[in-house]
Amino acid sequence: MREPAFAIWVTGARAGAVEAMADEIVRRLALRHVPIEVLDARTPYIEACPGTDGAVFVAQLLVRHGVAVVIGVEAPIRAARERARAVLGRMIEVYVRPIGEAVLAGYEPPTRPEVEIGLPEPAPGSGAERVLHTLEVLGLLARDAQAAYSEDEEREVIRRLKAFGYL
Repeated sequence: MREPAFAIWVTGARAGAVEAMADEIVRRLALRHVPIEVLDARTPYIEACPGTDGAVFVAQLLVRHGVAVVIGVEAPIRAARERARAVLGRMIEVYVRPIGEAVLAGYEPPTRPEVEIGLPEPAPGSGAERVLHTLEVLGLLARDAQAAYSEDEEREVIRRLKAFGYL
Protein backbone atom coordinates (compact mmCIF):
# COMPACT_ATOMS: atom_id res chain seq x y z
CA MET A 1 0.00 0.00 0.00
CA ARG A 2 1.20 3.53 -0.79
CA GLU A 3 1.81 6.27 1.73
CA PRO A 4 -1.29 8.39 2.38
CA ALA A 5 -1.64 11.24 -0.07
CA PHE A 6 -3.47 14.54 0.40
CA ALA A 7 -6.63 16.36 -0.60
CA ILE A 8 -6.99 19.84 -2.04
CA TRP A 9 -10.40 21.44 -1.62
CA VAL A 10 -10.84 24.17 -4.23
CA THR A 11 -13.66 26.46 -3.16
CA GLY A 12 -15.23 29.70 -4.30
CA ALA A 13 -18.56 31.25 -5.13
CA ARG A 14 -18.25 30.79 -8.91
CA ALA A 15 -18.51 27.12 -9.93
CA GLY A 16 -16.86 27.66 -13.32
CA ALA A 17 -13.81 29.35 -11.78
CA VAL A 18 -13.52 26.60 -9.15
CA GLU A 19 -13.66 23.82 -11.76
CA ALA A 20 -11.14 25.59 -14.02
CA MET A 21 -8.67 26.01 -11.13
CA ALA A 22 -9.19 22.40 -10.00
CA ASP A 23 -8.51 21.20 -13.56
CA GLU A 24 -5.30 23.26 -13.74
CA ILE A 25 -4.06 21.88 -10.41
CA VAL A 26 -4.81 18.33 -11.58
CA ARG A 27 -2.97 18.95 -14.85
CA ARG A 28 0.14 20.19 -13.05
CA LEU A 29 0.14 17.33 -10.54
CA ALA A 30 -0.22 14.83 -13.39
CA LEU A 31 2.83 16.36 -15.08
CA ARG A 32 4.73 15.50 -11.89
CA HIS A 33 3.44 11.89 -12.06
CA VAL A 34 1.35 12.22 -8.90
CA PRO A 35 -1.50 9.68 -8.80
CA ILE A 36 -4.46 12.06 -8.85
CA GLU A 37 -8.25 12.09 -9.06
CA VAL A 38 -10.61 15.02 -9.34
CA LEU A 39 -14.00 15.02 -7.66
CA ASP A 40 -16.44 17.62 -8.91
CA ALA A 41 -19.98 17.97 -10.22
CA ARG A 42 -18.94 16.05 -13.36
CA THR A 43 -18.02 12.96 -11.28
CA PRO A 44 -20.96 10.50 -11.50
CA TYR A 45 -21.05 9.41 -7.83
CA ILE A 46 -20.57 12.98 -6.60
CA GLU A 47 -23.28 14.25 -8.95
CA ALA A 48 -25.71 11.70 -7.46
CA CYS A 49 -24.81 12.64 -3.84
CA PRO A 50 -25.23 16.40 -3.53
CA GLY A 51 -23.42 18.16 -0.72
CA THR A 52 -20.03 17.38 0.68
CA ASP A 53 -20.56 13.96 2.28
CA GLY A 54 -20.15 11.95 -0.92
CA ALA A 55 -17.01 13.85 -1.93
CA VAL A 56 -15.46 13.47 1.52
CA PHE A 57 -16.18 9.73 1.66
CA VAL A 58 -14.62 9.07 -1.75
CA ALA A 59 -11.68 11.41 -1.05
CA GLN A 60 -10.95 9.69 2.26
CA LEU A 61 -10.69 6.30 0.54
CA LEU A 62 -8.45 7.61 -2.23
CA VAL A 63 -6.13 9.57 0.08
CA ARG A 64 -5.74 6.56 2.38
CA HIS A 65 -4.59 4.51 -0.63
CA GLY A 66 -2.04 7.02 -1.86
CA VAL A 67 -4.07 8.88 -4.46
CA ALA A 68 -4.11 12.66 -4.23
CA VAL A 69 -7.56 14.20 -4.62
CA VAL A 70 -8.60 17.59 -5.90
CA ILE A 71 -12.14 18.38 -4.76
CA GLY A 72 -13.88 21.05 -6.81
CA VAL A 73 -17.37 20.68 -5.36
CA GLU A 74 -19.57 23.65 -4.53
CA ALA A 75 -19.63 23.72 -0.77
CA PRO A 76 -20.97 27.10 0.26
CA ILE A 77 -21.13 26.25 3.97
CA ARG A 78 -17.80 26.82 5.73
CA ALA A 79 -18.61 24.31 8.51
CA ALA A 80 -19.01 21.50 5.93
CA ARG A 81 -15.52 22.20 4.53
CA GLU A 82 -14.11 22.33 8.07
CA ARG A 83 -15.69 18.94 8.83
CA ALA A 84 -14.07 17.61 5.65
CA ARG A 85 -10.69 18.88 6.87
CA ALA A 86 -11.21 17.11 10.20
CA VAL A 87 -12.05 13.82 8.45
CA LEU A 88 -9.36 14.00 5.77
CA GLY A 89 -6.55 15.44 7.89
CA ARG A 90 -4.06 15.88 5.06
CA MET A 91 -6.03 18.60 3.29
CA ILE A 92 -5.45 22.15 2.17
CA GLU A 93 -8.12 24.63 1.19
CA VAL A 94 -7.74 26.82 -1.89
CA TYR A 95 -10.05 29.83 -2.15
CA VAL A 96 -10.70 31.12 -5.68
CA ARG A 97 -11.89 34.72 -5.42
CA PRO A 98 -12.77 36.96 -8.35
CA ILE A 99 -11.17 40.34 -7.65
CA GLY A 100 -13.62 43.20 -7.38
CA GLU A 101 -16.70 41.00 -7.07
CA ALA A 102 -18.83 40.76 -3.96
CA VAL A 103 -19.22 37.34 -2.34
CA LEU A 104 -22.48 35.75 -3.46
CA ALA A 105 -25.26 35.49 -0.91
CA GLY A 106 -25.18 32.15 0.87
CA TYR A 107 -21.49 31.46 0.21
CA GLU A 108 -19.25 31.48 3.28
CA PRO A 109 -15.60 32.13 2.33
CA PRO A 110 -12.96 30.18 4.23
CA THR A 111 -11.44 31.96 7.21
CA ARG A 112 -7.96 30.46 6.83
CA PRO A 113 -7.33 29.04 3.34
CA GLU A 114 -3.78 27.83 2.79
CA VAL A 115 -3.90 29.46 -0.65
CA GLU A 116 -6.07 32.34 -1.86
CA ILE A 117 -6.15 32.93 -5.60
CA GLY A 118 -7.48 36.21 -6.94
CA LEU A 119 -8.92 36.14 -10.44
CA PRO A 120 -7.83 37.15 -12.94
CA GLU A 121 -4.39 35.80 -12.07
CA PRO A 122 -1.39 38.07 -12.66
CA ALA A 123 0.15 35.26 -14.75
CA PRO A 124 -1.79 32.25 -16.09
CA GLY A 125 -1.20 29.22 -13.88
CA SER A 126 0.45 31.18 -11.06
CA GLY A 127 -2.29 30.16 -8.62
CA ALA A 128 -1.88 26.46 -9.38
CA GLU A 129 1.89 26.80 -8.95
CA ARG A 130 1.35 28.44 -5.53
CA VAL A 131 -0.84 25.47 -4.55
CA LEU A 132 1.90 22.98 -5.47
CA HIS A 133 4.51 25.07 -3.67
CA THR A 134 2.34 25.18 -0.54
CA LEU A 135 2.02 21.39 -0.63
CA GLU A 136 5.82 21.17 -0.84
CA VAL A 137 6.34 23.54 2.10
CA LEU A 138 3.88 21.52 4.19
CA GLY A 139 5.71 18.30 3.30
CA LEU A 140 2.72 16.78 1.52
CA LEU A 141 4.37 16.81 -1.91
CA ALA A 142 7.98 16.13 -2.84
CA ARG A 143 9.80 19.17 -4.14
CA ASP A 144 10.05 19.45 -7.90
CA ALA A 145 13.76 19.47 -8.67
CA GLN A 146 13.07 21.42 -11.88
CA ALA A 147 11.10 24.24 -10.27
CA ALA A 148 12.91 27.25 -8.94
CA TYR A 149 11.25 29.55 -6.44
CA SER A 150 12.70 32.88 -5.55
CA GLU A 151 13.70 33.44 -1.95
CA ASP A 152 10.98 36.09 -1.70
CA GLU A 153 8.30 33.63 -2.84
CA GLU A 154 9.55 31.02 -0.38
CA ARG A 155 9.51 33.53 2.50
CA GLU A 156 6.02 34.75 1.59
CA VAL A 157 4.53 31.25 1.57
CA ILE A 158 6.18 30.37 4.88
CA ARG A 159 5.12 33.72 6.41
CA ARG A 160 1.51 33.17 5.38
CA LEU A 161 1.40 29.57 6.63
CA LYS A 162 2.88 30.67 9.98
CA ALA A 163 0.34 33.50 10.25
CA PHE A 164 -2.44 30.96 9.83
CA GLY A 165 -0.89 28.64 12.39
CA TYR A 166 0.03 25.83 9.98
CA LEU A 167 3.76 26.04 10.70
